[in-house]
Amino acid sequence: MAERNTERLDYFLVFSVFIVALAGVLTLYTQEANAADALGRWYKQFAFVFIGLIGMWFMSRINYQLIGSYALFIYLFSILLLILTLIPGIGYLPSGRGARSWLKLGPITLQASEFSKLATVILLGQYLVLREKEMHKITVLIVPFIICLVPMLFIILQPDFGTAVSFLPMLFTMLFLGGADILHVGSLLTFGGISLMVPMYLAYSRLTLVQPMIDLLRKENKLELASLVTQVQGKIWPILDGKKIPGSELAGFSNPKNIQMIKEAADVVRDEFGSIGFKILSNEAFMIGFGVMLSLISLGMIFVRIARGSKHLRNYYITIGILGLSILSAVAVHKSIPFRENQVIRLTAFLNPDQFKQGAGYQLRASKPAVGSGKIFGKGFFHGEMTEGRVPHVPEAGTDFIFASWAEQTGFFGSVLLLFFLMSIPLRGLQISFESKDRFGSLLAAGIVAMIFFHIAINVGIVIGLLPVTGVPLTFMSYGGSHLVMAMTAVGIILSIKKRKFAN
Repeated sequence: MAERNTERLDYFLVFSVFIVALAGVLTLYTQEANAADALGRWYKQFAFVFIGLIGMWFMSRINYQLIGSYALFIYLFSILLLILTLIPGIGYLPSGRGARSWLKLGPITLQASEFSKLATVILLGQYLVLREKEMHKITVLIVPFIICLVPMLFIILQPDFGTAVSFLPMLFTMLFLGGADILHVGSLLTFGGISLMVPMYLAYSRLTLVQPMIDLLRKENKLELASLVTQVQGKIWPILDGKKIPGSELAGFSNPKNIQMIKEAADVVRDEFGSIGFKILSNEAFMIGFGVMLSLISLGMIFVRIARGSKHLRNYYITIGILGLSILSAVAVHKSIPFRENQVIRLTAFLNPDQFKQGAGYQLRASKPAVGSGKIFGKGFFHGEMTEGRVPHVPEAGTDFIFASWAEQTGFFGSVLLLFFLMSIPLRGLQISFESKDRFGSLLAAGIVAMIFFHIAINVGIVIGLLPVTGVPLTFMSYGGSHLVMAMTAVGIILSIKKRKFAN
């Protein structure tokens, strides 16, 4: 009886993956069926599904513990592939723009960053098992962060910020389930969040003040200055800070008098239109003073604990100290790392898409009406006016925004049905993680589940305007072979863990 259990597949998991993958192929087909110059992506995606199914079957037959024994080799090989993408002539940009994320091997293109996700999960699982009894120590968390940060660094250099960020949910999920102190995990999340979100919020607020600045200059009949600001748009702020950037070589910016008048207009606009949060967070003297004060309070608590042995102070000095260091880090990031205007728009356009007429703002203003236009039962297949054709109204309707295409054609009913099968995949994987016969299998399945779940949640959140546009594909559905084959291979590992649940 036990032997039969070891050979039994999780058929519902396989069925869910197959249904979602076919939904992706069908959506791509409906987008191109009536286009005279179709790209032919649907039959390529069907071939990717077939390859993915082979990979899933193959991995389900391999003992996942054997995969764990080669974890470091797999990880280093994935890093090598990431390095190769950065070498001119080897790294490949299929569209001629964007990130140098692909390797071209004859007629085959491979996105190395996708497979580095799975390699990272495997090595993290192996490391967390080896250090299971020491996970309460914060020093033990350094290695998992290095394991994640190395591929993230190479992916950022491509540059592909969205893919790089997708490593973090996997890391924190595995640390939490691996037994790391929740206070340590929360502190690291807080530090990273404040360090990045505060500078991003300041950059976003500055962008929203550009148009009021132009309007004020025009109102004061300073048309030449208004024209200068219009030409550089968001770059005006670093120019006013004295930084040399493309655009600052315009003749008008070489005149100190012009710079001074624009600064005066900027101060007026900041006081009149800037939010209270922006005014507080942009006050460097206040932020530095507040951060130093919190850090000193935390340091004092540490000395008290050492002197008196008061263990109950630990929660307080860690929380206060992390807040202080996070504020100081946010100020340092804001001063030393200038966010490009397109990066800010991409990550903040979801807050107010109408503020940004191009790029990510346009994508969101197109995708949300497409989703809503499907209503209850949708417009029907081959009738998605906003997401069909070679150049649809919704950009990237076959890749990052494929959910908008499905929602437009099938409506609320079809969207809920798709989400049911999509969410069934990580939920079944989570159940297999809890039932695994060993710690490595449990953590490995949990890491894969986190990878799949956060891709689904982030992608759908982006399409309906709840999250920033980060270029994260909808797993098992978006067009693209590398992510699909990697995800189906990862499901094969989960199936391997399930099949060996009762093995000796």
